Amino acid sequence: TAAVDKVVPPELLEQLQCPLSLDFMSDPVMAASGQTYERAAIEKWLAMGKRTDPMSGQQLEHTDLVPNVLVRSLCRTFALS
Repeated sequence: TAAVDKVVPPELLEQLQCPLSLDFMSDPVMAASGQTYERAAIEKWLAMGKRTDPMSGQQLEHTDLVPNVLVRSLCRTFALS
């Protein structure tokens, strides 16, 4: 198959960046707040003992992280990771 150039709209690029690391996500996860982060970045935040959402400051009800398969798929589609 031939390689296809993929044009990524700037608005989408922003959504595929981790708000903590500012890197494009390869293993995006959702925190209890619903915000998506790169797994390594949010795990580092939580390992520092923080129990609030880094973006909103909202207290997290739990520290379980749920894979965000839609964002992961988009990152893979646009080969951002």
